[in-house]
Amino acid sequence: MGSIGSVLPAASLTASLTASAVDKLMVDVGFSTTVAGKTYSADVTYSNSEYLAHDTELVGAEATGTSLATAENNLINRIDELV
Repeated sequence: MGSIGSVLPAASLTASLTASAVDKLMVDVGFSTTVAGKTYSADVTYSNSEYLAHDTELVGAEATGTSLATAENNLINRIDELV
């Protein structure tokens, strides 16, 4: 039987990824905030060179940012506008 091998050797893949790149590939975090006395839960993901924060329970509660913290803060401001 044949075997399946990686197209790239593991060492070259590891060497080409910086710590920052690995962090960005793995971002899928949740956070919560309280706006006007109500607590909202949201998720933040990284895609296409930006962070996207969104609350699936509140229509229009979506914001982006160049960092995790910026996306969260932008979402908090967006929720404040919506409620």
